Amino acid sequence: MAEIRGFHLRPRPSVRERRLATLLAERGRSAEDPQLRGIVEDAWLLGSLELSGLGSSWEEVRRSRRAGDGPAAVLAMRRARVAVDDAQPLSVRAIRAWHAALLGPAGFRRAPRERAGPPTAPPELIESRLALLEGWIDTPSARDLQPEQVAAVVLARVVEILPFEDGNGRTSRLAASHVMVRGGRRPPILVAADGPRLAACLEAAIRLDTEPLVALLGEASERCVDVMVQSLERGES
Repeated sequence: MAEIRGFHLRPRPSVRERRLATLLAERGRSAEDPQLRGIVEDAWLLGSLELSGLGSSWEEVRRSRRAGDGPAAVLAMRRARVAVDDAQPLSVRAIRAWHAALLGPAGFRRAPRERAGPPTAPPELIESRLALLEGWIDTPSARDLQPEQVAAVVLARVVEILPFEDGNGRTSRLAASHVMVRGGRRPPILVAADGPRLAACLEAAIRLDTEPLVALLGEASERCVDVMVQSLERGES
């Protein structure tokens, strides 16, 4: 997805931040305006669905916010988005809650899963490995990192463990977004066109080189500014 119904996603931080500030001042609005936050969330939601091969149209996503109906995958993502309070720390319980909102109470994967590259966690070790991730989040070393650095570790670790039979990508992106928003960043809008780069970054992160994934998440977070600017310029919020 190079754009979302004409929303060109160009990370140009300084210029676009200044443009956003000007537009907000002219319209007497705030970046925390619920309508603007809703458009950003919708762009994030659509991008995550497209990365999972479950793309819906921008119109369907927007209508689901206004009318509460639409494709099942969109409504499930909306449920998942509010399944865990933004203020709560990342936890195994949160990961399970996001997945249950997406696909029902299926629980953790019960069978081994083979794949090329690093092995997935054996079923009997899934919960304990997620618990280690939860514990790491609260360590001084993790607290000293930037939100996008923590989010990169979380995203890669959930993908590496592969805790569920289905929905691992969406669940991992919910977790990474949660970490970034809780850390004071905007959510990372990852889109379908990021797929190959995201896969390469995840592969590197699983090999303990997280910097490419950190850079991608930072750029994806900056896309929120583009979405807000273009929405204000078009009078769509």
